[in-house]
Amino acid sequence: MFGIGDQELFLIILFAFLLFGPDKLPGMGRTIGRALRQFRTAQEGVTKVVQSEIIDPIQNVAETSTGKAAAKAKAEDEDMTEEEVAAAKPAETFAERRARLAAEKAAAEKDAASAADADAPVEVAPETDAAEVEPAPEPEPAPTSVEALYGLDDDDDDDLDDGKDA
Repeated sequence: MFGIGDQELFLIILFAFLLFGPDKLPGMGRTIGRALRQFRTAQEGVTKVVQSEIIDPIQNVAETSTGKAAAKAKAEDEDMTEEEVAAAKPAETFAERRARLAAEKAAAEKDAASAADADAPVEVAPETDAAEVEPAPEPEPAPTSVEALYGLDDDDDDDLDDGKDA
């Protein structure tokens, strides 16, 4: 019981008897017994409410996975063509869009650079192996802090603040 042995329980009862005396101990025992009974009753009430309001509805939904709404959605999906199914899929994610835009930007810059090279006189470059060609540098990652996003981490702004204080 609560990790207390018989000897420890006996010592606690003995000290309680010596501390409170024989007149108050029976009344204290009754009060503690009532409090424990009320706590147990309240705990059972909360358990019943949780069971009836939360757990049972979740189990009912889980058991009826082919309910009316699921059957209706399944019937609608069967009527759709492959093009409609592809159109109904979610749009690209933010990361996918970011990668696509970065690739488009790199391609546009490459096209602009090749157009500028076409206007310039053609220089004959020595032949190089494919292994010696350096890959294009990756773009810098986007700033991650609020200060960097709004340019608040500049040291140039400190001069303006010093002028106001003077």
